[in-house]
Amino acid sequence: MFFGEHLHTLDAKGRLTLPSKYRSQFAEGFMITKGEDFCLQIYPQRAWNNKQAEVEALDTSSARNREYRRAFYSSTEDGELDSQGRLIVSKRHREYAGIGKDAAVIGAGEFVEVWSAQRWDSQRRSGDEALGNRDEQGADSGS
Repeated sequence: MFFGEHLHTLDAKGRLTLPSKYRSQFAEGFMITKGEDFCLQIYPQRAWNNKQAEVEALDTSSARNREYRRAFYSSTEDGELDSQGRLIVSKRHREYAGIGKDAAVIGAGEFVEVWSAQRWDSQRRSGDEALGNRDEQGADSGS
């Protein structure tokens, strides 16, 4: 299980150091793909099987599901950590997520998200607002 927020800097070759507490879960390799909200998602092999099953279960008679499935699989790359716990973030992934030099590595349960530091700051503030107002939201939905 991944949790927490970690700010890191990519080097000139596009390598990102994962937090040391995450590394053992990626020992068997990982899959990195474009995620929702213009972040990247990194799945250890065990969690990738769950995500892949979710995508495979989509009803392909829907044009939107076919488009999502194509985008998801075509943007996925496999990878391994180097001896220093770094992974290469491809140029196309960096461009999609708007990642320059600074990135936020976020625990998201079964997987890790990588955000541009600027975009994460905005997303984090939005999330803080949602957490702070949860009681009000629950009252509106009848919960």
